Amino acid sequence: MTEPGEDNKQTLTDLAKHLSRLPADKRRAAVEVSAALAGVSLRVSRDFVEAVPKAAKLLSADDLRAWGELGRRVAMGNADLGSKFFENGVARLSVVPAPTRQHVFQICTRQLVLSSSVALETFNLIPELAGHIKDPEFLASVLALAVDIANRSAKHSADFLKHSPNVANAVAAIGDNRDSLDPDITRALIDLASAFAARTGGMAADLWAHLPEALEGLDREAAIRLSEQAAKMLEHGGSVTLHFLTAGSAVLRTDTKVFDDWCSVLRQIAPQGNAIHIAFLRATPKFFAQIAGIRLEGAGDGSIKTAALKRVLRLIGEIARIDA
Repeated sequence: MTEPGEDNKQTLTDLAKHLSRLPADKRRAAVEVSAALAGVSLRVSRDFVEAVPKAAKLLSADDLRAWGELGRRVAMGNADLGSKFFENGVARLSVVPAPTRQHVFQICTRQLVLSSSVALETFNLIPELAGHIKDPEFLASVLALAVDIANRSAKHSADFLKHSPNVANAVAAIGDNRDSLDPDITRALIDLASAFAARTGGMAADLWAHLPEALEGLDREAAIRLSEQAAKMLEHGGSVTLHFLTAGSAVLRTDTKVFDDWCSVLRQIAPQGNAIHIAFLRATPKFFAQIAGIRLEGAGDGSIKTAALKRVLRLIGEIARIDA
């Protein structure tokens, strides 16, 4: 039988052998991490050391520390999972731009508070997400926002990332280039989601789930207008804003020229409380669907119907001031 002292001696020998060829900063990081892992499990520490040479080709010294810390926390709950985590390596992270890899470890480390399975699922999901979202700026913004959401709700950060490919597809459908998404649209969406996360926390995942349907059929200008106006609606709460996205999208698909008039009616209704506000928003898609089916005699450019809609909305606004 091998004595414990011999195991420790072999571990130190292996450590020196595997780490000796690393650059000084990465070698120092690896030694620090392996020592911390040894306090949890010598086997996990050894698995980490064996995986370091390949990982160091991809990761920076700081990323090595973050990767090791994530694996250490996994191992604290289950040593076998910790070993498997390091055995799997980080090759899949090669598709994630280097400047954003820190976000991967930050998100997953925070999600470990919820469960190791969610964190490991996210760790495997993000490379798929990076392969799907070819626009590096949008990907970086999504991951940075996921970090912010994870600080509030680990579960919702996972949901947020799962919905992100559909949001990217919806933006790509508006433009002509899937690999380079329209920066004005993505900026407006990220600003909206950031404001949503700051105000409502985990509900940002619900917003991300609603966006693909809300953006469907809109052109570039309409998508930006909807996003910017939705951000202003946040003062009335997250639920109102989600209803606004659905209703506002219906208005913009019917006639973009009356969108501001409709928003004006909303401002007149808002002081009466969210219950009435939401009831009006829920009624909007059906109303505009019926309007879209009405044919009016006159100008072929739709100006007569637009003028009629504006008059109706002005009348609704006058009624709202008296009795919302």
